[in-house]
Amino acid sequence: MVSKKQEALHLKGVQGLIDIIHNDLSGELEKTTGELIDERRFALEELGSEISDDAQIEYSQVLPSLKMQEELQVSRQDIKDSLSKMKDRPYFGAVTIQDDDEPEEEKLYIGLNSLKDPSTNDLIIYDWRTPIASTYYASHLGRVDYEVPAVGMQSVDVKERIQLVIENGQLLDVFDSELYIGDDALQHLLVDTAKDKMKSIVTTIQEDQNRIIRQNSAQDLLVLGPPGSGKTSIAMQRIAYLLYLHRHKMNADNMLFITPNEMFGDYIAEVLPELGEASINAMTFYRLHDKLSRKYEFEALFQHIERLRTATDTTAFELKSSRKLLDAINDHVAHLSDSGIKFRTIKIKDEPFATSEELTALFYEKFKDSPIDSRLKKIQVELWPRYKEVLNKAIKERTKALKKVTSYIGTDAELEKQAVQEKTKQFRIVKNYIKQLEFVNIEKLYLDILKQLDPAVKQETLNALKNRQINYEDIAPLLLLTVKVKGLKREPGIQHLIIDEVQDYSPVQLAAISAVFSNARKTMLGDRHQLVHPVPAHALGSTALELTKSYRSTVEITEFTKSLIGNTVTESLGVHGEEVKQLSFKEFNDKLAGLDSESVAIIARDVAHVAEVAAKLPDVMLLSHDQYTFTKGKVVMPNYMSKGFEFTHVFILDYNLYDKKQDRFLLYTMASRATRHLYLVEADQ
Repeated sequence: MVSKKQEALHLKGVQGLIDIIHNDLSGELEKTTGELIDERRFALEELGSEISDDAQIEYSQVLPSLKMQEELQVSRQDIKDSLSKMKDRPYFGAVTIQDDDEPEEEKLYIGLNSLKDPSTNDLIIYDWRTPIASTYYASHLGRVDYEVPAVGMQSVDVKERIQLVIENGQLLDVFDSELYIGDDALQHLLVDTAKDKMKSIVTTIQEDQNRIIRQNSAQDLLVLGPPGSGKTSIAMQRIAYLLYLHRHKMNADNMLFITPNEMFGDYIAEVLPELGEASINAMTFYRLHDKLSRKYEFEALFQHIERLRTATDTTAFELKSSRKLLDAINDHVAHLSDSGIKFRTIKIKDEPFATSEELTALFYEKFKDSPIDSRLKKIQVELWPRYKEVLNKAIKERTKALKKVTSYIGTDAELEKQAVQEKTKQFRIVKNYIKQLEFVNIEKLYLDILKQLDPAVKQETLNALKNRQINYEDIAPLLLLTVKVKGLKREPGIQHLIIDEVQDYSPVQLAAISAVFSNARKTMLGDRHQLVHPVPAHALGSTALELTKSYRSTVEITEFTKSLIGNTVTESLGVHGEEVKQLSFKEFNDKLAGLDSESVAIIARDVAHVAEVAAKLPDVMLLSHDQYTFTKGKVVMPNYMSKGFEFTHVFILDYNLYDKKQDRFLLYTMASRATRHLYLVEADQ
């Protein structure tokens, strides 16, 4: 039987130890900081302003030692800060185990970070990411297996598992739990998950979620599950786990989260710091268009969705998002070593610098025995001396012209410097053209591939390119060709990618992502049914880890969302709440006016509808497609922007105008944003 009194005494003891370690570390920090300052001051005073060769050698020998001491100082400060946070909640659970080789049971306390007793060097708190802590997340007592990296599977007998609710250093409750979501402990923690931003789920990780979080990082991982199954939260805990597991060869800068919209990075920004890790960078797929030529105007995702919703013919989009196009691109690139590459003539002031015919001859004749990317690099090497020669000639001519000016405009040296600056700036475009291999006509290659597949789509695309327009669905194939042909624009430093809402990505988009981040393994998360795009073109494989339990919303909301798509698989494990309600627009206005909550979503049809609704409602905020900061309060957003977020109250406007069959997946996505209250609002008459 779990004793709350005994656990409270244990907590006091641990907090006392934390205080001792914290105070000792504070004193050590104060002392070593003073010593470091003195060493720096002494080194500077000894060297003075005039640094002789001998002094330089001496100083170069001192610097590494100072740098090491400063890094150690930073590490001590980080530990001190961590201890300050740890005192408020040192741990959140405990598991009592018995090893076959040990006669006595051992009780392990599980927290966000490990803590050692400095007098014995024994661990008194285990980081939740340690292998043995995995036993805490098993859903049963008795025999539990867990994996130790580089060692293999281990087995222990789990005798007891308890969950401790600790806030601000006070033990509020203790639960004897087998970590099923219906337990009182977890229901206590999941009263309402919809806060202003996403939080860590480390204290409520379930066995199936734990298994995914700790999956081997040496292979790509696809996780599918319904709304509220914790997919995004799992991704964040998995990032923290991988950073812990590979802490000597990977840090936050080696990871990237590809998010469904610009706000999502801010929405998830607090999770990793809460777990003691630095936040990783986040970006949308659309931002990869920065790797393409800036002479074009690129269609944003929201423009793309709204265009296709009113389009009478979606043939071009379907082709450009298909496996058929991906296969054609790969096949075309494979044959470029023999024929088919297209070059642009490089010009300087309308004069040919290198013609397309000349570049073709270099590629297919002079350098024909080298791989494609090597041939292009060799062409670069061939062009650089010519570029420098032309630049130097232009500088000399400009210098000569300046010197002929009859009035005084500077000394000869100043005029030469002016000429260099002017011509270097003027020729910078040509320099970058060569450096970025812009003489390779990627757009023409793309058009050639489209012509083979559908001449009408090719012509439509050509017309857009002539108008300097690139549609959203053209970004991926152009980017893929750029990387595969030029060998540029790769991001080798990224070792792991998290791709959320992966069902929204076409085969071509996923291939482009893989090409850019060629060294990265991927954790991909999605739901086959959460679709807001009017013409779905996802590339989900059949091999996936499937989650079937939904924890987030009330049972009533989850059952409603299931009814929209005929889902009989998802198991609702949330709390009970009020039924889904239908409201007139007037009732919606009255309800909204009396609602005191900072987690309210008013979901409109599109950007125009958002503006129309916002003009009628006081004290609401608009969420736009290019907004980078997640805003809490009463927010109005177009339906396709609601993905990934969760809100306590959700109002779906114009619900009666949706086609319940054609729009069932869109309605399912919107309705599942609600955690506690869902309202279906009729159109304003």
